[in-house]
Amino acid sequence: MPATRGGSPAAWGGKLPGRFLGDAVLRRGLLAATLTAGLLAVAPVARAELYYLIVGGLGGETSYDEAFAGYAESLAEAALRTAGEESRVAVLAGADASRDALRASLSDLAEQTGETDSLAVFLVGHGSYDGQQYKFNLPGPDIDGDELGALLAAVPARTQLIVNATSASGAVLEDWSADNRTVITATRSGAERNATRFAEHWAAALSSDESDLDKNNVITAREAFDYAARKVADSYESEGTLATEHPQIAGDTAARFDVARLVARVVDTPRMQALIDELDSLEEQIAALRLRRNELAVDDYQAQLQALLVELALVQQQIDVVGEQ
Repeated sequence: MPATRGGSPAAWGGKLPGRFLGDAVLRRGLLAATLTAGLLAVAPVARAELYYLIVGGLGGETSYDEAFAGYAESLAEAALRTAGEESRVAVLAGADASRDALRASLSDLAEQTGETDSLAVFLVGHGSYDGQQYKFNLPGPDIDGDELGALLAAVPARTQLIVNATSASGAVLEDWSADNRTVITATRSGAERNATRFAEHWAAALSSDESDLDKNNVITAREAFDYAARKVADSYESEGTLATEHPQIAGDTAARFDVARLVARVVDTPRMQALIDELDSLEEQIAALRLRRNELAVDDYQAQLQALLVELALVQQQIDVVGEQ
């Protein structure tokens, strides 16, 4: 049975001197120099990180086994490109994707992540629902939705993205919803039990220019969901068949959860790290501003957005220059 790389995630990853003298220009210059020196210092230990757990479940027959392993591998490649460190990407597929292995990986995440970290979990495969209980089909004993939900809730990472791309996955949409968590399911209820197409298109979304609507080389969970959901609908329409799955999304963090990058970041100097931190901060400010769009006057919103986008472009330009040195 095909399998991708297995493993559990691990960590991947003062006062201004003296009294400023002279005119205002000198004081500003000294302050800028001090702040710049601070930015170039080594990054603090408590740096927020994004962790991934990718699970390719039981196929039941060769064609599904190969498909699920392929989706898991594609998702792992996107995750590694984004995380930059293999130790923050855990992949369970084929025979390695057992209930005990999944429990162990989530338990490890509960110990290794902190409140400032983020977590993305992708479940690929078959699911079942008997009208009362959802189960994720794995080699050996299955794991039920209640236990999975409890394991996810025990992970302290403040922001979470849970993508359940299995059949019948809609059964857990409400139960798994929580503050600061986005939940995506391939189906709208447990009654949609046919093998889903969503996993294929979700995997493609994390590596596609087409899903990057604002062309910033970053794919948000919202962008990826919109792309995958559209592709699923188009596939049924092109065949002239009735859709047997209807992807769903719940939670208010999708637009600001950066789930994948189209271009890997190379962080090899303190200066590059400082620039990337600044870029991340600006992206977060832009995402937060967009969520407040309806609360602001049109001119005010556009002025703030334009200013942030200009800053973002300038920082990205510096990153490009430093990366070429």
